[in-house]
Amino acid sequence: MTTLTTPLWNSMGVIPPIDEADPTSHARSPYVMDIVNFVNMFALTATRRKILKEFLAYRSCLSQVGLTDGFQWVDGSFTENIELTERRAPNDVDVVTFFKFLPGDDDSSVINRNPDLFDHEYVKKNYLVDSYYEGLDAPGHYLVDRTVYWYSMWAHKRDLSWKGFIQIPLNPQLDVVALTILNASEAEEGNNES
Repeated sequence: MTTLTTPLWNSMGVIPPIDEADPTSHARSPYVMDIVNFVNMFALTATRRKILKEFLAYRSCLSQVGLTDGFQWVDGSFTENIELTERRAPNDVDVVTFFKFLPGDDDSSVINRNPDLFDHEYVKKNYLVDSYYEGLDAPGHYLVDRTVYWYSMWAHKRDLSWKGFIQIPLNPQLDVVALTILNASEAEEGNNES
């Protein structure tokens, strides 16, 4: 996996799935970046900032129930230049959270801390996150199967054209930094409108 440090939207408005100059290199999707860089890169419009704020609130809830060890694959129209290609704003952000339980936790204990967080429609409506979960403590063959599934789902658009996506580590401390940056960005935008 490669770290993504600048927007890589190509002429089709998507992040390329591979390094087009060196297609067999390890520079390929999912591109790894921390949440601060993700916010800096994608907080381009008021709609995107709203989605990012809700995404950060969702990540905070994950932390509160004990899901702090893992990463998220982030995709959907949010990671595309959808404003250019379809002349619309993104509606939400698509996220698969790959996680390891903290010692002593299991599905039941984590879900019982906040059942709404595991209700797909609730999360989509209240956090603007199209959310899915995969446990990293699952047997290897299951993890391979699920990883192949998600990669094949997210490496293509509905028109079957290839695209890349992003991997963001779970990191509650950086989430706070990202929210501070996002709030400052919104405040500055508000001052510019005055």
